[in-house]
Amino acid sequence: MAHPSRKDPFRVKAKTEGYPARSVYKLKEIQDKYHIIKPGQRIIDFGCHPGSWLKFCSQAVGTEGRVLGVDLKRPLVPLSPNIFFLQGDIQSLIPESFKEWAGRADVVLSDLAPNTCGIKWLDQQRSLELNNRALDLGEYLLKKGGTAVLKIFEGPETGNVIQRMKNGFFQIHIHKPKSSRAESPEIYLIGQGFMRPIN
Repeated sequence: MAHPSRKDPFRVKAKTEGYPARSVYKLKEIQDKYHIIKPGQRIIDFGCHPGSWLKFCSQAVGTEGRVLGVDLKRPLVPLSPNIFFLQGDIQSLIPESFKEWAGRADVVLSDLAPNTCGIKWLDQQRSLELNNRALDLGEYLLKKGGTAVLKIFEGPETGNVIQRMKNGFFQIHIHKPKSSRAESPEIYLIGQGFMRPIN
């Protein structure tokens, strides 16, 4: 863990570049490596607060694209004309809440994380539940050939989520961004080429 008196270079960079959180560099790294976001696309961002991913996606898809952010808290970034926001808990929102996006999303992003309690197995289980819910909704929202990016706390049941994604996507990647803190258990699962409903 970084010494409390030592500045986090990613946090400093985010502030300088106008992003509310350092997490934007995780998405930028995934974008640079896998080219998941393209101009004109429709993107859904689960767990969008404070808004760094929303801002990045808004710029990446351009004026012809659309980005929908979903979170319990409103984003801190200004909502440009191509950004929409749905306030709610992903665990209780029903598919019909997204009916205008059903089968039309090119990319579903989930940077969701549970409120950690410090008990490793419990934090992992809560992360697992969030990811399974994101996949449930992803099945409803993604168009054929679409992409899903999920943050998960690595644990004994991570393989179950990976296998579930293998059932629905042509290609799966496991990625640990350089901007993730070394002590963090998070990894990102990237599914490309959505083929059919996820089981």
